[in-house]
Amino acid sequence: MGEVKELGVGIIGTGWVAGAHIDNFKGIKGCKVVALCSRDLERARAKARAHGVPDAEAYDDLRDFLKHPDLDIVVICTPHPEHPAQTIAAARAGKHIVIEKPVALDPASLHKMVAEVNKAKVLTSVCFELHWMGLFKNIQAILKQNLIGRVFYGECSYFHGIGPWYGQWKWNIKKSMGGDALLTAGCHALDALIWCMGSPVVEACAFSNTSPKNPLKYEYDPNSVAILKFANGAIGKVATSIECRQPYLFPVLFQGDKGTIWNDQLSTIDWPGTPKDKWAKIPTALPDSGDVNDHPYMGQLEYFVDCIRTGARPHNDLTAAAHVHEVAFAINQAIKTKRVVKVK
Repeated sequence: MGEVKELGVGIIGTGWVAGAHIDNFKGIKGCKVVALCSRDLERARAKARAHGVPDAEAYDDLRDFLKHPDLDIVVICTPHPEHPAQTIAAARAGKHIVIEKPVALDPASLHKMVAEVNKAKVLTSVCFELHWMGLFKNIQAILKQNLIGRVFYGECSYFHGIGPWYGQWKWNIKKSMGGDALLTAGCHALDALIWCMGSPVVEACAFSNTSPKNPLKYEYDPNSVAILKFANGAIGKVATSIECRQPYLFPVLFQGDKGTIWNDQLSTIDWPGTPKDKWAKIPTALPDSGDVNDHPYMGQLEYFVDCIRTGARPHNDLTAAAHVHEVAFAINQAIKTKRVVKVK
């Protein structure tokens, strides 16, 4: 067997999440962070030094960055509105791409991204990294074993107060930057719900609001709730609040005709020795923090590198994530029109 080619990784952006990606790629065998790109050249150099990759070349021009001779993977860690153009540029340069969520804030940008990525035939990985959280790995195993039977109802919610104490708050409160509560944060819950339900969403209705006096100064409603209908006849709910005053909370519930999953607990008629009035607790890692250092990026990125080496399509690629975003857009439209909206 020949020697496996080292994959060069380049990071666009120098914020908190960029540091997490640098640190995780440093831990993946056969990968090397070779370049960083920022609007501020010194910030790129400082980020490289701070995260132990001082030899990574710094750029303040995206075109020059994409011409780096050893660049194979581009990681997009910039504010939301910049993701579409940067994804398209990376795809046209023939690079594989990791994209932070949300990938786009409007349908037109999303469709252009998908078209360019498909045309370029590059692989993508969207950062719905909770797929690699212990809880969701267990849920997928439980569903595969049919322990709760045919799922007819599911819900996932995202409750995380994002205010002045949180790094992205200053730009995230702006409509043009954050988009809406579901896109900027709750999309993690929406993605997890769709992934576990195993069926596309076909209809949505929804409502949103802001607490009295809007103390956190959001330009859009920071709270929303949506009811969804799936193609297989199941129904579900996704709720988001980014102005709540509480610890981070990501509640999960899936009900089937043989049992129920409630966070890290299970009830199933396939385990007759379990008391009917008791839950069976399955110890596992839970999504209980908004700290990017606690996110399971390592599993996501190792999987992506393996897909690049084998040519397999990642299950969390841009095509899969596009449906999650289309549902989010439909939910936003349902809020505006106060009508049930069909998902394209």
